[in-house]
Amino acid sequence: MTAEVERPVGLTDRADAEWGSDAVVDLLRALDTPYLPMNPGSSFRGLHDSVVNHGGNRDPQLLLCLHEEIAVSLAHGWAKATGRLGVAAVHDLVGLMHASMAVYDTFCDRVPLLLLGGSGPANPALRRPIDWSHSATTQAQLVRDYVVWDAEPLTAAAAVDDILRARQRSLSAPRGPSYVSLDAGVQEQRLTEPIGLPPLSRHAPAPPLAPDPDSLAAAVALLCSARRPVVVAGRVGLDPAVVAPLDEVVRLLGAAYRDDRNWSVLPTSHPQNCSGDGTLLDEADVVLAVDVEDLPALLRPRGQGPRGSTSRSSRDRPKIIDLSSGDLGIRSWSNSFGPAVERDVQLLADPVLGLRMLAERLLAAVDRTAAQERREQVLARAAGLRRQHQAALDRRWHDPVISPARLVAETWAAVRDVDHLLCMRNTRTWPEGVWQLPGAGGFLGHSGGGGVGYGPGALVGGALAARDRGQLGVGIIGDGDLLMAAGALWTATHYRIPALVVVNDNGSFYNDEPHQVAVARERGRPTDNSWIGMRIADPAVDIAGLARSYGCWAEGPVTDPGCLGAALARGVAAAADGATAVVQVRTAPR
Repeated sequence: MTAEVERPVGLTDRADAEWGSDAVVDLLRALDTPYLPMNPGSSFRGLHDSVVNHGGNRDPQLLLCLHEEIAVSLAHGWAKATGRLGVAAVHDLVGLMHASMAVYDTFCDRVPLLLLGGSGPANPALRRPIDWSHSATTQAQLVRDYVVWDAEPLTAAAAVDDILRARQRSLSAPRGPSYVSLDAGVQEQRLTEPIGLPPLSRHAPAPPLAPDPDSLAAAVALLCSARRPVVVAGRVGLDPAVVAPLDEVVRLLGAAYRDDRNWSVLPTSHPQNCSGDGTLLDEADVVLAVDVEDLPALLRPRGQGPRGSTSRSSRDRPKIIDLSSGDLGIRSWSNSFGPAVERDVQLLADPVLGLRMLAERLLAAVDRTAAQERREQVLARAAGLRRQHQAALDRRWHDPVISPARLVAETWAAVRDVDHLLCMRNTRTWPEGVWQLPGAGGFLGHSGGGGVGYGPGALVGGALAARDRGQLGVGIIGDGDLLMAAGALWTATHYRIPALVVVNDNGSFYNDEPHQVAVARERGRPTDNSWIGMRIADPAVDIAGLARSYGCWAEGPVTDPGCLGAALARGVAAAADGATAVVQVRTAPR
C-alpha cells in the first residue's frame, strides 16, 4: 500500500508546529488530505520537510512524480474519482509553467483542486541567486485566468487562512482549481506563537444551488407539453447520486436519453438509453440538458464542416432547458465553454438537487398516458439501436488489424467480472453499447481542456482512488497521450498502484490526420501526405519495453486479433497480483 512506501525514520512523537510550513501540514491533515503529488523543488523545501519530519509522511503522503504536469493530472484524476479536493505541489515559476496545461484541464473540467506552490522569498535579503529568476512579484498571474481563486500569503497565519479560502472556493459551484503560493521565507520561519486552526465547519463549501420556483414551473410546463422530449446529461456523471433522480425524470417523461460526449450518466443497459443515436436531437422538440458543458456543440448540425456554423438556427432547434451552474464560472480569457448559449429556460442549480425537485413536480403534472406511449416508442428505438451497435462490432471483428471497437469489447470481456473503475477510454473511436457502464461514477470522463498528456497522470490518480476502495483502475489510452507523460507509470509502480493500462497504439497522433486530409482536399492538394508529421514510426516505440523500464508488468505489441483476449486476461491477472499492468495493442486508426 502507498502508506507503507517511503517511511521516514528517527522521528519522535508528533509535536506542535514549530515552523511556518508545519502549520500548513497540520491544516492539510485536518482537511483530510491523504496524498500530495509533487515534483520536488527548493521553493517548497520547508513544506517538504514538514510533510516528512513533522507529519511523518502520512496524511498527506508525498507522491513523487517525474513531471509537474503528471502531479497535477494525478490529483485531477484522484479528485474526479473521489469527489474530494485534490492537492498537488509545484516548484515556483518553473514548476507552475510545466503544470499550467494540467491546471487548465482542471479548470475546464470543473474539478476541485488546490495547487500549492513555492515562491519568493518576498524579502530580497533572504533570496539566493537562483531565487531571482525562479520567482515573480505576482507568480499567480501565470494561471490567474484559469483558476477560481489565488493567493500569495506573506505570513504563516495568512497561509492557513488562504488555504481554507481556496478549499472553500474550489469545492463550491462552479468548482475548479485554486492556487496558493507559499513564500519560501515564511515556510522556513520559526513560529513565535501557535497558529490555531479555525473551526473547519465554519469554512465549509457553499451549499447546493436550488432552482428558483418560477424557472422550475416554466421547465415543468415545457416538458409536459413536449411531444418528443430528450434528456441529455454530462459532467454530473462523476456523482453516483444523480442516477436515481435522473432515471425518475426520464421514466416520468417517457423521454429518450443520451449521454453528452465523453460522459456516462445513466447505465448503458438503461432501457431508454439511446446514446449513439445520431438523429435523436434532430427529432427532439424539447431538450433537458443536465450539466452539459457545451450546449452549442451538443446542438450542432450533424455533418457540419469544421469551420462552419456551430449551432442550429433558432427556427429548427428544439426548446432548451439548461439545468447547470450556467455561466457563473466563465472567464473572459478562455473560449473553452463555447459561444453564447441560447436557452428557453435556465435552471441555475446544482444538477442533482435540481433533478430531484424537477422529478417531484413532474410526478404531479405529467400526462401518464402520453408518457407511457412515448416510453414504448423509445424502448423499441433503444432496442433497435443496441442491435445496430452489435452489428457494427461484428462487421469489424475479424479485421486483420485490430479495430478500436474490438479492443474495447475484448477489454470489457477481460474486466467485466472484476470490480473496476474505468479511468480512461477512447474518445472518437469509442463504440457505444459495448462496455456496460454502470452509470455515474463508473467512468471519469476526459481531460476537460483537451490536453494531450493528461491521460497517464489522471489514470494513475483514478487507479489510486480505486485501489483505496478495493477496485481495479482500468484505462484505454492512446499511444501519443501515453508517450507525452509516460513517467506516470513509474509513480504507479513505485507506490504500488495496481492498474490495467491498455495502450491503443495506432502509431500516430491520428486525430490530426483527417484534418490534414480535409485541408488538402479543400485546397486541391494531395491527401496522401496527411501522415507526415503525425506518425510515430521509423522507429516505432516499444511501449511495452518502456513500461517495463518503469517497473510495470507489460506485454505487447499485440498484433494478432486472436491473441488479444488472452493477453488482456494475463494483464488482469498481473494487476490482481498488485502490478501496474500495461498491454500494448497495435490498432487500426478507426
